[in-house]
Formats: sequence, structure tokens, C-alpha cells
Amino acid sequence: MNKRAKQRLIGVTLLILVVVGVLIVASGVLTSGAEGVTISQVADNAEYVGKRVTVTGTVVAGSWIAGSEPFLFDIEDGEDPDSPRLRIVSAKQVPGSFGDGTTAIVTGLVADDGSIEAETISMQCPSKYESASGALTVSDVLNRARELEGTTLKVAGYVVAGSIEPPGSNPRFSIIETTQSDRELPIVFGGGLSEDIIDGAKVVITGSIETDGTFLAAEVALEGAPE
Repeated sequence: MNKRAKQRLIGVTLLILVVVGVLIVASGVLTSGAEGVTISQVADNAEYVGKRVTVTGTVVAGSWIAGSEPFLFDIEDGEDPDSPRLRIVSAKQVPGSFGDGTTAIVTGLVADDGSIEAETISMQCPSKYESASGALTVSDVLNRARELEGTTLKVAGYVVAGSIEPPGSNPRFSIIETTQSDRELPIVFGGGLSEDIIDGAKVVITGSIETDGTFLAAEVALEGAPE
């Protein structure tokens, strides 16, 4: 490598380090000064109005509408049956792992009405694994749809490339029996998808086939030994 090439390489490396450093600092700015609070502490407490807080809670099923602007949803303490609900207002798109019953970590400002104007939202949605033993194939479900309608069952298949849609979409994604199949089973799912649910991933889904031919999923897991 000649001297000029070495200098160019050093310059590019330094530029990358500077960019990474800026991103880290920017991320820290968003969360710096944020007080960690519980939902019970901040809910209906005027002392927190105008303050930056970080709060963790379970997304309340049915509290959000896909594609709404701003995006609104409620969180509660899933461990406390008497937990108050806290309204979250976000001008940004929520992560793909967002969904009913998932855990959201929100940092933002407490508004006059007690809601939180979110600056950052991250999700805790660990991957779930389920054995495909005893699961039906996509063909089984489609061929016996009328017979199986309303019955809780498991179906295994591969996520169709390009079929994964944002939270709240109907269907959320589709599966096929093998990578060479052309018969798709649309999956309706209101929960959060882990980051490991990607195009081509083999999944095991628990739910039921509906009259419209979609599969209403109660749980979506990666194929594998249960953890």
C-alpha cells in the first residue's frame, strides 16, 4: 500500500470514528436528564409536568390505531392489576416489535394533560421458540379450513419475503409451506414480532383459521427447542 493510500485509509477511519461518536453523543442527549419513574409515580402527578422521564410499561391491547398521526397508545404496569394507564404520544414510527402486550421503554416530556410526548421508544420483545412437532402445514390448514375453523391449532411455515408489514397491518405477514410453495396463509397478529422474525424465517404459529381465510395468531415463535 503506497503512502497516499495509507493516508486515505487513515482519513476514512477517523471520519467513521467521528460519526460513531456523534451518534453515541446524540443518543445520550435524548436520554440524559431523564428521571426513571414508574407509571404510578408519573400518572396524574402535576409535579412531573414539563419534566423528561423514562418509564417502562406494557402496551395495552386495543389502545392504539395503526398508522395514526401522531401515534397514540397506552401503557400500564403489567404486574399491577390496579395500575393506572399512561398515554404515550409519538410523532415517530414505532419499532416493528411493537404490539399488544409488549414492553415499551419510553423517554420523553410529560405534557400538561399527563401524557408523555415520546422522544425515544424501544421495545423488549425477546425471541420465542416453539417446536414444530404436531404443527400442521400451510396446505393442511388451507385444505381443511372449514373443518378447522375456530379450532386452536399450530401451523408451521416460512415467512414470505416482503410480506412483513408495520404493527397493526392486516395481515401482518404471510407464510408458505416451503420456500418453493405458492400457496400463502395470511397471518393476523396484534402482538410484537421479535427482530428475528424476518423474510424466510421458519415460524410456528398458534391460533385459529378464520372464515375469511386468514389465520388469527395468538402467538408467533421461531421454530426450535422451547427455551
